[in-house]
Amino acid sequence: MKKQKRPRLSYPWMWILGVIALLTIGSIANTCNAQTTANPDTVCINAIGEQYFVTNTPGSTYQWGITSGGGTVQTGQGSNSITIDWGGVPGLYLNALSVTETNASNCAGIPINLDIYILQVGTIPLGPFCEGDASQGLTGTPAGGTWTGTGVAGNQFDPVTAGAGVHMLTYTYTTGPNTSCATMMNVTVNTGPITGPIQHY
Repeated sequence: MKKQKRPRLSYPWMWILGVIALLTIGSIANTCNAQTTANPDTVCINAIGEQYFVTNTPGSTYQWGITSGGGTVQTGQGSNSITIDWGGVPGLYLNALSVTETNASNCAGIPINLDIYILQVGTIPLGPFCEGDASQGLTGTPAGGTWTGTGVAGNQFDPVTAGAGVHMLTYTYTTGPNTSCATMMNVTVNTGPITGPIQHY
């Protein structure tokens, strides 16, 4: 029994199918993909040279924008990586940073926004002390940071250990693997009088 041959597509049908295939491929090629990142991002007050980036797509350009937080783009506008200097007013700034990617087909993606939290680290002044004074607690904000400097033991300052003079203490607060904000303050330890032996005339 002879097998029946399948009917061949006529030329017009082949042309139509080819056009559909090209349109489908063109639609896939012009699809715009957006990238995201962790949100919000914490930076120190008056931070300089903070780097931000998205995955680079060959042929794409990137338009970055800053709406708040006192930031200015220093380098990289138009590329996938920029550096920013942030302002001196602490607080949370919603949608402060944005980036829009335009690919080689001139297809613009959805803008990606990032909230920025500008952190200010503070200390409560301490002293002045006399050489023999007792230890006193150190206070930094936000709580949970680390104190360093001469005379520091944990969260205490010991004038006896520090000795007379002006001592610079540093309080460092770490918010993540890439962000540590620090502030410094001076603590003075004064010398006491040296009184000679009592004399009897």
